[in-house]
Formats: sequence, C-alpha cells, structure tokens
Amino acid sequence: MSAETAYIDKTRKNETTDLWHLRLSHVSYSKLAVMMKKLMLKGLPQLEVRTDTVCAGCQYGKAHQLPYAESKFKAKKPLELVHSDVFGPVKQASISGMRYMVTFIDDFSRYVWVYFQKEKSETFSKFQEFKSAKEAEIGEKICFLRTDNGGEYTSDEFSNYLLEHQIHHQFTCANTPQQNDIAEKKNRHLTELCRIILHAKNVLGCFWAETMKTVAYVINRFPQQRLCFLSPFEKTWNMKPAVSYFRVFGCVCYVFIPDHLRGKIDKKSCEMYFCGL
Repeated sequence: MSAETAYIDKTRKNETTDLWHLRLSHVSYSKLAVMMKKLMLKGLPQLEVRTDTVCAGCQYGKAHQLPYAESKFKAKKPLELVHSDVFGPVKQASISGMRYMVTFIDDFSRYVWVYFQKEKSETFSKFQEFKSAKEAEIGEKICFLRTDNGGEYTSDEFSNYLLEHQIHHQFTCANTPQQNDIAEKKNRHLTELCRIILHAKNVLGCFWAETMKTVAYVINRFPQQRLCFLSPFEKTWNMKPAVSYFRVFGCVCYVFIPDHLRGKIDKKSCEMYFCGL
C-alpha cells in the first residue's frame, strides 16, 4: 500500500457527514444525502446521513419564521369584526395638511373605509366618527375591533370607550403584523395603487390623500374571489355597483369661471387636473 493510498484511507475513516456538511458550506443534510446516494460529486464518500441533525451555524444563519395560518373566524354579518391600521407618516403632507391615514376594514365584506389625519393621536376621534356613521348607515353594531398594539389604540380613553359600547378589542401580539394581516395587506394594496396612479399621470405627491380615497372607492367595487366574485359593495348593500360614471384620475378638465370672478376679456375657463370620481 502506497503512502498516498494510506493517507486517503486514513482520511476517509476520519470523515463524517458533519465534516462534509461544513466543507460544502453548510449544505442541508437532506441535499447532502441525495448527492451521496446519486454520486453527484467526485470524491464525496458514501456515509450514513441523519437528516435530523441540528447545526448551530445553520440555525443562526438560516432560521426563518414559519407562515401563520389564516384565522378560521369569519364574520357572519357586516361590522361584526372590524380590522384597523394606521398608515404613515407620509413625507409630503396632502393639500389639506394630512400625513396619516387610518383604515377600517369590515371582515364580512372586506369593505374598506379611509380617514385622514394630521397626527396619530386623532385615531380615536376617527374611530368614533366611523362607528357613529357606519352603524347608522348599515344598521349593525361593531362587536369586535382588531388592531396592533400601537399607542393610538391603547389609550385609556379608547379602551374606556370600547368598554362602554361593549366592543371587544382584539390586540395582535407585539412585533407580529401577520396577525393583523387583513389590515396590513389592505394598506399595502391601497399604497401600491396610489403610487401607480400618481406616477402614471405625473400628479403631484400632495394629492396622495385624494388618490387613496379614490382607490378605496374603486376597489370596494372590485369583485373578489374570496367573496365568490362579489364586490365588497354588493356584499354590504346587496346590489351591484355602477361604474359608468368613473373617470380617469389625473385627466385634464376645464372649469368654468363665473362672470363676477373674471374680466371682460379674461378666459372663461381654466385648465385643471381631475382628482377624484
């Protein structure tokens, strides 16, 4: 037996799957087992691989959070469960000075309502406004409110109001936005469409609130697969929405100027951007 062969045999005897796991840059043990079984690499010995082996380095570098199961609770009537989240601050204030938006999403119909505010602290007053208007309009009472643990939702004033009106407040766990995914996803959807519309027509960023309001109005009339291809509007009001009056956001329009606001030879109209439905 030559010295080279003896060295190779000695090396093979000392080799383990853990050693090759490290040599191959922490390849998964399951993939290592396949490569050994199918002889995919020259010089890779045939060793017994335990796929349940735990590597500390892999835990530090490859650990990831498993997806959350979707909540099995489904509201059986409008306003039974309302999801809410605050969006902002927006760097550029709207033309009315707003930097935040709070959304309220009905779990039953996925109808979304948007309210704009200058500060986060206005969330409580916006909820009061929403509750008063929509309960009277729809004829149902809010039973559950699901939010994150933001300070705008956890004040004593807010808690006492919900307790007074027998509304159960469901908080998500800290640092777990997945538990408030309906509100989070809705805000992301609104933001994406808002960004698209603003930049497609080169509309100034200060019109973001008007854009958000328009987008919310439109998507409330979109048929949704999860609603058996009904729209949130139809699910809420039991009637199909009409869209014949829709116009393109950001298109040019001409506004008539009354006689008392112009001179004898001044223009009778001025060019403006149409921002809204």
